[in-house]
Amino acid sequence: MSSFFEMFRISTASSNSSTRFLMGSDQLSTVSSKVSVRDILDNKSKEKGSILFKAAKENNVQLLKRLIGEDIDPSIKGALGENVLHVAALYNNKHALVTLLDTFPFLINTPMESEMYRGETALHIAVVNQNVAMVKELLARKADTENACANGKFFSPGKTRNFYYGEYVLSFAACIGNETILQLLVESGAPLHSRDKQGNTALHMLALHPNRNMACKIYELLISLIPSEQVAYLESIVNNRGLTPLKLAADEGNLKMFEYFMERRKKPYCVFGPVSSSLYDLTGIDSYDDRLSVLDIICGSKNNDARMLLEMTPLKELMHYKWTKYGSKFFLLWTLLYITYTVILTVCCINRPLKPTNVELGQVTVMVSKTLDEAYSTPMDFLRMSGEILVVLGAFFIILTESPHIFRKGLTHLFGNTISGGPFHAMMILYACFVVIIFILRIFSSDGESVVMPMALVCAWCNVIYFARGSKRLGPLCIMIQKMVLGDLLKFCIILIIVVIAFSAAFDVHFQAINTTLCPSFSDFPVTMFTMFQLMMGLMDLPGPPEVPFPDFIIILYMVYMFFAFILLLNLLIALMGDTHFRVNNKRKSLWKAQIAATTLLMERKIPSWLWPRSGTPGEILGLEEGKWYLRVEEKNENFRSGAGMEEHGTDINTPSVANAWSMLHSNVTRNIRKNAALAMP
Repeated sequence: MSSFFEMFRISTASSNSSTRFLMGSDQLSTVSSKVSVRDILDNKSKEKGSILFKAAKENNVQLLKRLIGEDIDPSIKGALGENVLHVAALYNNKHALVTLLDTFPFLINTPMESEMYRGETALHIAVVNQNVAMVKELLARKADTENACANGKFFSPGKTRNFYYGEYVLSFAACIGNETILQLLVESGAPLHSRDKQGNTALHMLALHPNRNMACKIYELLISLIPSEQVAYLESIVNNRGLTPLKLAADEGNLKMFEYFMERRKKPYCVFGPVSSSLYDLTGIDSYDDRLSVLDIICGSKNNDARMLLEMTPLKELMHYKWTKYGSKFFLLWTLLYITYTVILTVCCINRPLKPTNVELGQVTVMVSKTLDEAYSTPMDFLRMSGEILVVLGAFFIILTESPHIFRKGLTHLFGNTISGGPFHAMMILYACFVVIIFILRIFSSDGESVVMPMALVCAWCNVIYFARGSKRLGPLCIMIQKMVLGDLLKFCIILIIVVIAFSAAFDVHFQAINTTLCPSFSDFPVTMFTMFQLMMGLMDLPGPPEVPFPDFIIILYMVYMFFAFILLLNLLIALMGDTHFRVNNKRKSLWKAQIAATTLLMERKIPSWLWPRSGTPGEILGLEEGKWYLRVEEKNENFRSGAGMEEHGTDINTPSVANAWSMLHSNVTRNIRKNAALAMP
């Protein structure tokens, strides 16, 4: 923010000097051209205004009082829309500010009027300057803390958010982090619920603050200054994106602030030796009854830091419970049903009803689709028809269940987010639409199904890759394929198309002068493009009859093409894919957990609630707040030491882990049972 003041001071000083310069030139022109007396008086008032700004800047109280006695206009504006009070506050001149307010009290809430700094008041400037004495003086004179809103371009949020401090005075103070000023503002009645144009309150601004340690400290101070019931209300306020401070911290990947929120929600339940049991409030976290929960935000975020939240308590325990208890079982069932459905589709397509025609191409008999009456006449046809009915019903079911998901999230979100499935959801709808088209073509006995059917089969079987996310080994591979196809391969294809078109045009122009019967691979431009693609992939050599020598120009052009397309572009693609593999492989654990979380949430929304009960325990059962659900988490205290008596004697014995403790208990019980059984034997 220091750069803000330097910029503002420089612009203010330059505006004052330019004003004086213009005044001098105007006076010379006045004398020379004999302008009206009113212009001379205006120039004199501007000159006094310039002196007034200089006196406020230099804290010259005597000059200020003399100018005030001359009935100077205090509302005169500078080049940035600032008045004299803003200049006094900007340069931390309290005496000048007090002198001005004693005479012109109406200036206290006057905002700046330039488009850049619109809405900024003297109190905003004093808060950012951390001038406690000036803030006290302004608050004592009833400076507006409720409606003063700095919403100029300089304070608008951008990609870096350098000077986005929430527009309101209290939000400015929270972002600056001065505890004394913050306490003064709260005690003077500054509202914490004020929302700026983005819908953010002061608590939201702390979740966005880059200094996360300081933000947690200021957040704790703020909530300590107000009643606890008001804290719950403030933390439930959502911004324009529907995010509370907790959800905004998750969306930003703010690990420190999110950990702070979880510590505040943590309620100790019981302690047993090294194991402590705690309850965590799941409000806003669990996705059961919240379409924009913390889990939804993490799974839909492209921020790498946001995925790290899945390693934190209680998110880690909550997702582990959801996946192991219900998610993995339902996902396995979904996988088996889909593969069965795809196999039925494949069998029906392979055994589709065909009949020969009278047309023959050499030794090959041309087959066409049977009419609807002829297609279902034998027992095998009716068996195939039952499979076709299942396939068509499944296609309609897929369209009805997947379409709302795409319309709600948008195609941009689906193709840009590989965690939630990327293009697989769109591919699933695409092949379902192909099946419906095949059904319509079958009714009208059209031969067009031979074109649509292969595309449906390709989409159906390629979509099986989506179900690899259920495996810890294959899940990262699924993401790797999506990133390579939508990233590396897409960029490569764009460049490749340009290169192939360029060289295809060059070859086609040259072969136009040659008998195309001798070189059928270059007969026209489309055929030439296909030939060039085959050459680039190394699928064929330069085609042509051996007895007809190619011109030297074609040989040179072919060599240039192979060096550029085959050697350079293909190796570039390999390098890009290698880099993608390296990046995904380093993050495979977090990516797989994010995949599992997204898949779990997807199934939770599609499966009826009576098959997927809510996670956690109701608050009324635990004697806590009614209507809230809590997750019980058992945590191990690593610093636990056994008995105090041992510590007094200097014995430092670490308590074994919970797993080892249960193992020791099991072995002791087993040994005692065997011992008692041996004694009981005669």
